[in-house]
Amino acid sequence: MIFFYIIALIPIIIGTVLFCASKKVCWQEWVGGSVCALLISAIMHGIAIHSMTDDVECWSGKITHACHFPRWVEEYQQRHETTYTTGSGKNQRTHTRVWYTTEHATHSEHWEAYLNFGTCSEDKEISEKLFNEIRVNFGNVIEDGGKQWCTYGGHRYSGDNNVYRVPNKTEYLYPVTTTKHFVNRIKAAPTLFSFIKVPTNIPVYNWPENGNWMQSDRLINESRISVLEFDRMNSRLGPIKLVDVCFINFGNRGSEIARYQEAKWLRGKKNSITLCYGQLNTNNIPGWSVCFGWSNSEICKRNLETTLITHSVDNNILPLVEKEIKENYKIKKWSDFDYIKINPPTWAYVTLIILMIITQTGFFIWANTNEFSKD
Repeated sequence: MIFFYIIALIPIIIGTVLFCASKKVCWQEWVGGSVCALLISAIMHGIAIHSMTDDVECWSGKITHACHFPRWVEEYQQRHETTYTTGSGKNQRTHTRVWYTTEHATHSEHWEAYLNFGTCSEDKEISEKLFNEIRVNFGNVIEDGGKQWCTYGGHRYSGDNNVYRVPNKTEYLYPVTTTKHFVNRIKAAPTLFSFIKVPTNIPVYNWPENGNWMQSDRLINESRISVLEFDRMNSRLGPIKLVDVCFINFGNRGSEIARYQEAKWLRGKKNSITLCYGQLNTNNIPGWSVCFGWSNSEICKRNLETTLITHSVDNNILPLVEKEIKENYKIKKWSDFDYIKINPPTWAYVTLIILMIITQTGFFIWANTNEFSKD
């Protein structure tokens, strides 16, 4: 990492020589060029680290309530001002004229769902159809949600600026997901953990993107388990255990495929735990199971593997998995990986050198040709 700043020292030294040798380069320009060189190095340093360690993980939660915002028209006073001068010389005066006009702003009708993930919350704009579905499943109760926000201290001109809130009176569970960024130093140095090389002909899966916030992709190649019930399990576990559970059914393939999958995913995200299984018999009981994740809760992983190979894979297995994770799972302390040293890629150094040559050459050409000098 220090090489980023060694590169910055080269134009600083050159700038110092030019400052001493040329009357055209003043001290302000020398300082400006030096600061510019260090700033470019710092920015490239940050970009290199971010590109190598930025990662995303999936969080699970639920819809807590929904709101209806009717269409309304707001009336407010808009301030205007103009400046003009009168007189000349010592008698010149500057005047400011202020006036107000009555304006109107239309606020469109919309509906929102409010999501809770335990340690954070979000809101999503939803359709009227989904709002009505939520309203029915939450008990058809509508509460006063207050007034809609008024800009510039305005007030209602027409329409309804009340907010209509639908709370959950029935404990009906709508599972939801979101993605959160985190620093994953393992991505920058995977060789430290001896992951096996995945051949190109091995059919492993990409990490589930969960593009639909109301239905995840974490149940891979498994049709016997309801996606809704699987997501509900995650929505109960996520906020309290900080875990993201994924199932993968590898069909008739042997257990070695699970190790390739683990290598492909670099064992997963910091909050993930993945259950792989295959070779199901006529009772849908797997012939093998492998559980992997960064958690140090090895007893939990082994118990989950045992659960899979002793029970039929269907919705009935979900309570057993949920119970085991609640009792024995503990998320990995991610600061344990702070010791990993990150070596920036070659492209970052090449880009920095090119940028440094272009910006510093341009800057000092300007410094030697502009109207400023030591005098």
